[in-house]
Amino acid sequence: MNIPDGIITAVQIIAGFALLFFGGDWLVDGGVALARRYRISPLVIGMTIVAFGTSAPELIVSLTSAIKGNSGIAMGNVLGSNIANIGLILGLTALIYPIATRGHKVAANGLLMIALSGILLLFSLNDGLSRIEGIMLFAFLVLFTAVSVAKGRTSGAEDAEADTVNVRSLSAIAAILLIIVSCVMLPVGANLLVNGATSLATAMGVSDKVIGLTIVAFGTSLPELAASVAAALKKEMDISIGNIIGSNIFNILCVLGISASVKPISFGFGQYARDFIVMILFSVALVVLTQPWKQAGRVGRLSGFLLFAAYVVYVWFLF
Repeated sequence: MNIPDGIITAVQIIAGFALLFFGGDWLVDGGVALARRYRISPLVIGMTIVAFGTSAPELIVSLTSAIKGNSGIAMGNVLGSNIANIGLILGLTALIYPIATRGHKVAANGLLMIALSGILLLFSLNDGLSRIEGIMLFAFLVLFTAVSVAKGRTSGAEDAEADTVNVRSLSAIAAILLIIVSCVMLPVGANLLVNGATSLATAMGVSDKVIGLTIVAFGTSLPELAASVAAALKKEMDISIGNIIGSNIFNILCVLGISASVKPISFGFGQYARDFIVMILFSVALVVLTQPWKQAGRVGRLSGFLLFAAYVVYVWFLF
């Protein structure tokens, strides 16, 4: 790669990261501002509105990659993002500010995340995701969202009363405009990032798999990091932990569901077998660390350090 091409690639990646980060963050602000009107509990808001907003970059990147035929980036992005969400995002968030959780409530959704990870593994054994499997995943997303919102509105009244989400105050019009602007920024940023990452992979001889599992996964996980850290600092712990679990669920059901529905995803399962196992192990670790046997659990700094250290080791072995 010559110097001019290298500069263009660097600008694409940096601009892509920036647009994804701010676009995802603003989408969360706008979405949560609108959701507050419906008095949905913070945990459900974190698992639906915030999770969908912060998972939008993964959706755009994976869909764009699948359409362009870069299935390695499409699948690697989801697996890498789910691993990063727990090891990197939850690990760093807990290191910065220990996360208090409602262990028994978080555990149920955590177990669902583990189950869906297992289903994705089974679907992928035939070296890809078919259009039918993609439709099945997306259909379950619709069911999951409907049930979560219904339960949040019926059982979360006192949560909404006491734990209103601490985001900047926005009028309905301002929130809608913020969502529209962010929805323009996300696809532009995703396209820049995919183009830059693909050029970088080709020039350095690095496989699509590694680029998707590391650089692209980290870039698309930045909104989760911003949202989770901000929520933890505001002591909105349900938003913080709910965002991570919800994002992983949305990555499987929405990102891969829509991507495979539009264009079946083909890849060699053997190349990703280890990453599937790592994703499931991290998911199990999240549930255990939230101490589901307690009414009030806690992910402390030691747990955060262990998660982060495990993620660093995982990335090290990728290279």
